[in-house]
Amino acid sequence: MSSPSRIEYPCFSCEQAFQFGPHLYAGRHIRGYQINVCDTCFGANWDGWNPRVESKLLKHLQGKGLPTPERNEKGWLPREPR
Repeated sequence: MSSPSRIEYPCFSCEQAFQFGPHLYAGRHIRGYQINVCDTCFGANWDGWNPRVESKLLKHLQGKGLPTPERNEKGWLPREPR
């Protein structure tokens, strides 16, 4: 019996591939932004998306027709929109 193949996705933030099953989920899907990010980038942006990612994220939201969430107290886009 063969083992299931690795499933990988590119991280929206750093663009590096991360495993997302089976047996290892090293990232997450952020539904409000419709993006996949690795655990490293998700953890590093605990206080909101770094301004280096902001223009890419805003362009993505516009392209998908998604609303831009309210900024947090730092003026950054929240890690996960409400």
